[in-house]
Amino acid sequence: MSEGKITIFHIYRKDGSSIFLYPFTPKQNLIDILDSNEIAGVYGREPRVESLTMLRNELYRLIEQSVRDWSSEKKFIPRFLLSTAVFLLLYFIMSVVIRDPIPMIDEIIVGFAGAVASYIILAKRDSDSKTATAMKVRLRTKVDEIVFNEDNFTKDVEQYLQVCETSTDMEHLLRNMTKDESGIMFDYSDRQKVNELMDSIRMMFDDSDIKKHEKMFRKLTLGDDSAVGKTRMLKWMSSRKVDPFLFAVYTKIIQRD
Repeated sequence: MSEGKITIFHIYRKDGSSIFLYPFTPKQNLIDILDSNEIAGVYGREPRVESLTMLRNELYRLIEQSVRDWSSEKKFIPRFLLSTAVFLLLYFIMSVVIRDPIPMIDEIIVGFAGAVASYIILAKRDSDSKTATAMKVRLRTKVDEIVFNEDNFTKDVEQYLQVCETSTDMEHLLRNMTKDESGIMFDYSDRQKVNELMDSIRMMFDDSDIKKHEKMFRKLTLGDDSAVGKTRMLKWMSSRKVDPFLFAVYTKIIQRD
């Protein structure tokens, strides 16, 4: 991901479904990402309104989660101390005021339940605070301001992806990937955008998996006819660990590198 700019790619699959690729993951802090970067969208063929709505809703959801995490981290110590105070207070009341035949057990249960309930209530209050609400509004506004424009590189990628999806099986796809007789030439003039797409695809796969199979693929393109290597590649591409057609796009880019 390039500092200061993030590109969201919209690509149509052969069946007409849309995919959005962007070089960040839901586990990353979306607050920092949106605050520190200019966000732009690109497409090969113009996306449908409902697809853009789905993207916005997904980003809204990630914003909610990020603000909730931010609030939880920022206010953790005060909430913890207040919850501990509630536990001690309830424990004292149950021990001194209310007598029961089994000491400590009831006191601990009531005190713990009260502490948990108070922590949840305080967390809900903090997530709905004016500061958190203002942050959500600011970030949602930034998402609403994302504009998508037609892009030659994305158009090439979309066309190549759809060609790959016509493959009859994984062996046919792998053969097309190594020989690449599609005739489609990517527009590599915007190197930053190319790197962002590579990052976006790489983030969809297990990092060690894609590195290992990238090396394996390079050997196959150099004429390594090892049956073992080819079998492993085909087995991986047929598994649920990877989208083989997006991997085909990725390998076309790395061949250019």
